[in-house]
Amino acid sequence: MLFESILLIPILVLLFVGGMEMGKITLTYYQLQKALRGGARMVAVLQGADFCNPDDPQIAAIKSFIVYGPDADTSNPVVRSLTLEQILIMPERADTENGAINVCDCGGPDGCLASDGGRAPDYVRLSIDGGYTFQPRIPFRTLDPILLRPHVRAPFGGL
Repeated sequence: MLFESILLIPILVLLFVGGMEMGKITLTYYQLQKALRGGARMVAVLQGADFCNPDDPQIAAIKSFIVYGPDADTSNPVVRSLTLEQILIMPERADTENGAINVCDCGGPDGCLASDGGRAPDYVRLSIDGGYTFQPRIPFRTLDPILLRPHVRAPFGGL
């Protein structure tokens, strides 16, 4: 009985730690998805934002909301090591011929830039550029990082 317990304890500990890491991965993905959904709600009703200008103050404010949350405490991001540069906000338009959704161009009458004669996008997609890297930590084991790729597409109702 003692011998079987000694053999079983390391396996149980490994399963317990692995289960905790899976929980951390799930929580991190959920936090990223929730932050992107909050930003998508804000983007969906923007008025006069320039999606083609990364320095647009409205776009910058939404990126800050996604990374730091509603409190805007810039010392503490919602998810560890998430940065403003990782957040992508892309205007998209549905193709009337085949229904495909494509990224809007920034210039010309077919683009999403109103100052160039374009019309507003149909959708806005928020994602993390290149994904978010999560490094699982299990004692005495080195595991490959896991790439989380959350994204949100919201219908655009602004002008």
